[in-house]
Amino acid sequence: MKPAQDAANPVPRASAPHTEALLQGHSLGLQDQKRWIWRKLELAIAAGERVALTGPSGSGKTTLMRALAGLVPLTEGDLVLEQRPLQQWSMPDYRSRIAYLAQRPELGDGDTVEAVLSAPFQYRAHHNQEYPRNLIEQALQQLGRDPGFVQRPVGSLSGGEQQITALLRLLALQPALLLLDEPTAALDPRAALAVEQLLDAWQRETPGRAWLWSSHDSDQITRMCTRRIELP
Repeated sequence: MKPAQDAANPVPRASAPHTEALLQGHSLGLQDQKRWIWRKLELAIAAGERVALTGPSGSGKTTLMRALAGLVPLTEGDLVLEQRPLQQWSMPDYRSRIAYLAQRPELGDGDTVEAVLSAPFQYRAHHNQEYPRNLIEQALQQLGRDPGFVQRPVGSLSGGEQQITALLRLLALQPALLLLDEPTAALDPRAALAVEQLLDAWQRETPGRAWLWSSHDSDQITRMCTRRIELP
């Protein structure tokens, strides 16, 4: 598999004009009690982009990702996904197009990994999709995992294996945009590289797919992203 494109020599990409943006945020602000975490924030992510979200600790990177995913209500501002304001989306449909991977994911109900992976396909937002067993098997092979991984009890998973399971669940749903909050923080370097290669292949398979990626690993940001949104 080809390595991810180095940011020093990026693949030519659109500069995310607002009329063509996959996701837009206008004058976004979030207030925590009496303190503004951020305010008057403008962003646009075009289809096919690989964008890094950077900023010092406490700048609100995780909170912004959760807000973009519809998990935290904004104090002010507007979100527009695929040219439709957030208010015109049902939240299940919105979250089927934009998927958030938390640093410490919650796997929800399910005794086994496969039960966790297949559970979303019982929801209305995914009623027209089938659980992509072949995709999961291929992804596990790319990650160097045995197919029997899906039969593992959820309670036996390490932190890194929980992150991998949550990532596979998102990829199975085939969203347009991934919000990746420290997606390899719980993995050793070899496993982290395998995840990078898997995500690189996922994006190249359908070039319109995009991500917003947060990481404390500056080398990873250089490998996996071609531009940055920096929070003050």
